[in-house]
Amino acid sequence: MLSMSERGSSLVEVLIASAIGALVVLAMQQQLQWQTAIKYQKVPRANFLMGAQNTANQFLERLKETQIADISNPQSACYLFTQHRGGSVGFRVKDKQLQYNPMTLDCAGYGWQSLTNKSQFKVAQLSAEPYMPESATALAKLFVTLTVSKDEHTTILKRLITIAPG
Repeated sequence: MLSMSERGSSLVEVLIASAIGALVVLAMQQQLQWQTAIKYQKVPRANFLMGAQNTANQFLERLKETQIADISNPQSACYLFTQHRGGSVGFRVKDKQLQYNPMTLDCAGYGWQSLTNKSQFKVAQLSAEPYMPESATALAKLFVTLTVSKDEHTTILKRLITIAPG
């Protein structure tokens, strides 16, 4: 007769295998948590950039009807633009918000509306520099810089607007 010896795993072997298995599972769990955290950290940054881009686009849309030749900067971070259809439009940075006034003659008047919300991001700086060509047939250009920030992120949005003579 053949003698068969049945041998199972000892308690020590089972404990070692369980410990190694637990370490592998914990390492995988940590890796998944780290990847999820990285993904969710990018969402606020993307929202910040999209909000800043949207504000810049609103600002630029309102400048399309202006005359570059008649831009004035009576105060720091406040610009008044004469419009083709008459009147003037103003933009300023006040209380870390970009503000807009569709019918203003000065930077201190009433009727200013915020284009931004400080909880979304803060506007640090606005600058607008006109370029008037010497040729009457050439198009005027406006170089606009808008600096916005949220937490430790700062973005500088630079745009070039070409405006046909009115």
